[in-house]
Formats: sequence, C-alpha cells, structure tokens
Amino acid sequence: MATKIIATLLVFLYSLQAQAEYQPSYSFERYIKTIKVHADGTDEILEESIDKIETEKGVRSGSQSDLSYIKGMQTLKILDAYTIKPDGTKVKVKKENIRERDDPTNNGADMFSDTRHKIIIYPEVTVGSKLYSKVKTTNFKSLFKNHYIYSEVTLPYYRYGYYEINFIVDKGITLNFDNKGFAGGFVKETIDQNIYKYTYSQDTITSTEPGMVSLYDVSNHLIVSSFKDYAEYGQAYQKLSQPKAKPTVFIQELANSIIAKSGGGDKRSEAKALYEWIVNNIRYVAVYMGDGGVNPHFAESIVKNGYGDCKDHAVLFEALLASRGIKSSPALINSGEAFTLPKYPVLAPQNHVITYIPEFDLYVDATAQNVPFGYIPFGVRDKPTVLTALDKLGRTPSMKANENIVRTTVKFKIQADGKIDGVSTVAVSGPIESSYRDNQVPNVGKDDTKVAADLLSQYGETGNGRLQFTKPNSFNERYEENGIFTLDPIANYPGPAAMTIPVGLTQGRIYTISKDKPLDERKYPYSCFGRTYLDYYT
Repeated sequence: MATKIIATLLVFLYSLQAQAEYQPSYSFERYIKTIKVHADGTDEILEESIDKIETEKGVRSGSQSDLSYIKGMQTLKILDAYTIKPDGTKVKVKKENIRERDDPTNNGADMFSDTRHKIIIYPEVTVGSKLYSKVKTTNFKSLFKNHYIYSEVTLPYYRYGYYEINFIVDKGITLNFDNKGFAGGFVKETIDQNIYKYTYSQDTITSTEPGMVSLYDVSNHLIVSSFKDYAEYGQAYQKLSQPKAKPTVFIQELANSIIAKSGGGDKRSEAKALYEWIVNNIRYVAVYMGDGGVNPHFAESIVKNGYGDCKDHAVLFEALLASRGIKSSPALINSGEAFTLPKYPVLAPQNHVITYIPEFDLYVDATAQNVPFGYIPFGVRDKPTVLTALDKLGRTPSMKANENIVRTTVKFKIQADGKIDGVSTVAVSGPIESSYRDNQVPNVGKDDTKVAADLLSQYGETGNGRLQFTKPNSFNERYEENGIFTLDPIANYPGPAAMTIPVGLTQGRIYTISKDKPLDERKYPYSCFGRTYLDYYT
C-alpha cells in the first residue's frame, strides 16, 4: 500500500500542540530596508527593524539577534541597537554585548566557510519589549558577475506590522520583479536610477504543519532578478562550472583506469563504474569561501584532495564522463521540500547540484554515497531542474508505490515461558532502498547483537538477537536485513492472555503508521511519497 512520509515524533507532538490556538513568540512590528543596486550586481543594504517580544518563549529565543555575512563577499556594520521596554524606556546595547564569531559549521567535520556572525545581545528583555536594530550590509562581490538576485519569502507563523523594501537601481542593470502579496512596484526614475517600493503587512498567522512543502512553494514573496529566464541563469552557472569540468590528462587517465578495473562494458556500464568510484573515494566536505557556494573547484584538485561538496562531485562526474565520450549536464535542484521554481531565477530554493545524462535520460546524484546507480534520493525526486548545459528545464522522476517495495517476513514461536523466538527478513527493492542503506551506515562495523538491541529498544521491546544487513555500498546486491531474536515475554504466561504483534528485528513501518494520527485539516500542501509495505507474520 502507498503511504505518506511518517513525521518524526518531535514534529508529531508539535503538530498536536499546534492544533491549539497558535501564539507566535515574537512579531515583526516595523521593518524598512533600502537596497542600492549597482550596475555590476553589487549592492548596499540599510535595514531598520523593530521586533516585539510576545511570549516568555520569545524572551528566551528572540532576545539575541544573529546577523551573518560572508567575509569574502560582504561587510556588515551594526549602526545602532537597543531595547524598548514596555514602559517606553530605551536601553542601549553596549559595545561589549555585540559579539562576533565564526560560523558554527566550522566546528564540524564536513563543512567549512568564511561566514561570520555578529550577535546582538539585547538587555532587559521581557514580554512586551521591542528590539531595535539598524544594520548596513555591503555586498562588494556578486555571486554571478554583473548579475543581481534577491528573494524575500514571508513567514506565515509571524505577524508583520509594517514591512517596506525599497530598491534604488542603477540604470546600467535591468531587474525583473515578481511578487505575491506585496503592494507597490515602480515609483519613479532619475537621470541614472530606477526606484521601486514594496510594502507588506500580515495580521493572520498559522502554525507549521508536519510534512508541509517549502514556504517557497506557498508563501507570499518578492523575487528580484537580473536574469530574464532560466536559460540565462544556467549559462551563468556554466561559466563557473564548465571550465572546472574540462578533462585534463590526469582525469583522462583516471577515467581509463576506472573502466579498465571495472571490466568495461557499454556506455551505461561505464557511467555506473565512474559513479561508484566517486561515491566510494570522494568524501563530502563543503568549503564555502567567498563565492564557493556557487563556484565549484577543478575536477583534478577534487580528486587529489579526496573531497568536495555537491557541485564538486557533479563537476568531477562530468569530467570523468566526458573523458569517456559521455555527455552530461549539471542539474540545479532543491533537495528539501520545494517543488516549484520562482518566475525569475534566484539562488533559492535551489540548494543542490546533481547530474543529468541525456543519452540515458537519467539523473544521478554523485553526492549520495549509498544510492545505487540509476536511482536518486527521495529529497531530489519530482523536482524541477535547471539543466545548465542544455539551456532548458527538466524534472526528476516521482516516487511510485509499485517501484518501491519493502517486503517483511517474520516467523514467531511462542515458548512455554512466554518468550518469543523469531526469524525476520526485510527485502527492499527500488529507489527506497537508498534510505535503508543510509540508515545502516552508523552500524557498519558494530557488533550484530548491539545493532539488534538498539533496534528492539526503538519499539519498547527487550530481548536479544543478531541483525545482519547488506553493506550500504554493495550496490550489486539487493538490500536485505536478516534477524534472529528472542523477545522477553510481553503477556502473562501460562494461562489466557492477549498481546499485540511484536515488531522484533524489522523496520516496523506499518506499526509506526498505525501510531500516526493525521491532522484533522491542513492549510498547506504536503509531501507524499509512493511506497509499498508488505508485512507477513506467521
């Protein structure tokens, strides 16, 4: 049967709470932004904002303001900041209470950037306080040379009192505007500038919903772009990525070596071998310095470093494919819950790069280390793509229930003392197997009995057993999980008794679905993936 995505317990509990009257922790009382856009796509932004603290939760979560900037592209200055107490008294933020730190991702092992954060720590914040700030940001380098992009997506969870955005645009650059829910537009022109003004307010608020699509798909928005269409946007990305994907002698020799070791075959077999080499040899590490968020590294350097982000994996795959005479294109895509594209191109909601191979009409995500060739992860399915080398848009395949099957077979034997012996097999076929492979990555090398104990505890069961599974990167084997277990009694024995069917060493998908209470009504569209779960118990 086809099933919806199951929300996590945290989101589920939140959704129950949200059915009660929703109260935001703070609101946007007044916000004015003035953006001066230069002909080369750089800009200067002056922002004045007043946020009102509505609840005690808002005191805890909203009494600090985190302002980020990219050191290699921007400067950020806090010109003024203070708390307005409920009685109208202003309490200035002291200089020592404006802190600066590196991006938290720098503490992790897989992402590094030159993003910096300035934190405003507001004093004497209580319910009813208002927090004022005046900030100037200068973007001295644009992501795409001589192009400008800007997007504003409103949040339905908060009230907006008065929200104003002004654009003062050099006539040397032409901007395209698209908005939903904003008032305003072109105001006037001077000798060398065009001036625009947009305003917004929002009294009605709604809470988030589990599984809902991205706000980019449903919220009010203001989109500003110097790109007239996605073909032009794709060409701009190609100028950055195509030179990096040009095969060098080193890349050519590497591709030939990979194919020789794999035993050769037709072009699809070659593409498969190149893909599997990347996912088994190139780690995911993102290095975002300056425009590194959109500008990939050279293919040869990616191999020699042994790591790269999604753009780098796509560049390397493109270079290796080209070395074997296989044409491909980068495919810009969203890996979250956004299923549509704005009218005019901006960076968001696209946050990922995969590969499209026209010869096979096939999408491949070389970043996904546990996905067999021919499949792509759930997060990039049924999504629009910008095929940058082909000057057109595409769309990835959707999930289909008859192609994603999880077949669980369990044999139970209840002993005289109430203990339950069991043997289980979980066989997975179709794109869905990639998520099962991912789930077991942390268990590679772990003792089988410990893996079994951890799985039993997820469903409140006790006992012992062993769980074995197909290695996540053994792509030539169908994915399976095989378990042998003994559960402690879950009913009184001997004598008459009743019990629920235990989960044992299975994934318990149907059991989990039975515990999920859908919302009585929904305000937003939500993601729904086609899957088939078949459970057989004897």
